[in-house]
Amino acid sequence: MSTTVSEDPSDAGGARVVLLMTAICMMVVGFNTTAVATILPNLKAEFDLTPSGLQWVMAIYTVVSATLVTIVSRLGDLTGKMGVFFFGMIVFACGSALVMVSQDAAMLLIGRGAQGAGAAALFGTSLSLLTAATPEDQRAGVTGAWGAIVGLAIGVGPIVGGSFANYLSWRGVFAADLVLLTIAFFIGLHVSKRKYVPDTRLAGARFDYPGAIAIVLLLGPLSFALSNGESHGWTTALTLVPLGVAAVAAVALVITSQRSEDPLVELRYFRHPRYLMAATGMFLVGFSLFCFFVYFNVFVQSPDALGLSAIGAGAAILPLSLSMFAISVTAPRFLGPYSFQWPIALAMAAMACGFLLLATTTNATDYSEIWWKLVIVGVGLGICFSLLPRLGLRLLPEEHVGQGSGVINAFLYFGATMGSVVGGLAQSVTIRSGLSEVIDALPKGSTQRDDLAHALTHGTPSQVEQLIAELIPEPGTTLAKALRDLQDNAFDSAMLMAMGAACIGLLIAVMLLRGPVPPLHSATQLTQPRK
Repeated sequence: MSTTVSEDPSDAGGARVVLLMTAICMMVVGFNTTAVATILPNLKAEFDLTPSGLQWVMAIYTVVSATLVTIVSRLGDLTGKMGVFFFGMIVFACGSALVMVSQDAAMLLIGRGAQGAGAAALFGTSLSLLTAATPEDQRAGVTGAWGAIVGLAIGVGPIVGGSFANYLSWRGVFAADLVLLTIAFFIGLHVSKRKYVPDTRLAGARFDYPGAIAIVLLLGPLSFALSNGESHGWTTALTLVPLGVAAVAAVALVITSQRSEDPLVELRYFRHPRYLMAATGMFLVGFSLFCFFVYFNVFVQSPDALGLSAIGAGAAILPLSLSMFAISVTAPRFLGPYSFQWPIALAMAAMACGFLLLATTTNATDYSEIWWKLVIVGVGLGICFSLLPRLGLRLLPEEHVGQGSGVINAFLYFGATMGSVVGGLAQSVTIRSGLSEVIDALPKGSTQRDDLAHALTHGTPSQVEQLIAELIPEPGTTLAKALRDLQDNAFDSAMLMAMGAACIGLLIAVMLLRGPVPPLHSATQLTQPRK
């Protein structure tokens, strides 16, 4: 293994420069994950996108990112983390530039796909870069700052997108990407020149091509099926075939990982309970966050609820984002030296409590009754984002930190995908179960009543939602009340799904994090040569 070190490995100033570089890139990756959601109406109008096309503007970014993040993270271990990070900045910038000058839907989607590839490289290597550049006694703090920045960027994304769309142009979102990435690129040149990041490449190691093929065939089709199952139908070939391919690829990944001397994903690390907790914990955090995030935005923008604008909806989430940021930065200073069992368990409990309180929200609830519940959720998320990655990565040998970072971030991506899907399913089931009251409130013999009754039996969830959206009741009528109750119950269902994931995280934390804190790199013993 190559071990070129920085001019002063213990230089805290160097670690801060690396943190600044990665923070800028994580801001770009984070707000591009959510900002685009607020400019979808602008994209639909300009490019005449179909509902499926609009869905792919969002989905292609996360599908490509989730598919490649583990692969590019491992490439960072083999070829050098800084090289992969620079590659990510360049690819993301090219994607942003292509989206910014797009003249048709094809250019737009290709650009978003390139952004996803760049995001995978940036997300997959940023945390391992920070870990490598920071002295051990300071890693808890920078890991917390990394998690705080990711969470804050996701939270402010709707404000960024809405502001550009309302006051300048939607293309300004992607122009901002180029400015920020240019700044980060020049900071990266300084980092490379001063050798702030030690070179921990594995000398003579080979890339696991069979494992890479297996993971692409696993994560790509699985992401596609989960992202489009509701619109295409869960029992159609467009969903079942990708799921079948993913299942076969999962078996192939296990076989190739067991046979490879240097696998792309070292499955034996999952035998360490704390590494397993880090991965599953990040999955559950991503699940809860996006199950909440997507449907909270929809709810508060509804005219029958708070009726906020896109910018207002983004601002409404700020109590969560700011509390998460503050806790992520400060918590590791106090909790880092101790066992993570109770901090993480309490964090999951705080999330569960916050989501349960949010499930009592109705269309008549004032924002003054909501913001403090968001703070509770933000506290739990802040602790999890700051401690869970650190919990897993400290166990790995330095040469496998990139791989571990990629795996943990892949779990976060898939948790987010599953949170959106399961939250949507919960809403759909709730809407269908309460649709009879809406149908009863419509005049007998009306076309809308017949269409809704037919959709309830034979239609897809998107068809039902479209028919409901077309209903314009008079204020105070029975129909208006039925629609408001339906909306309240659907939102409550999504919040209860998020609460359930947090409760599972609480139970897992209590079971897996028992006992004293293991020494650094203690998972190395799990990968000793097989006899």
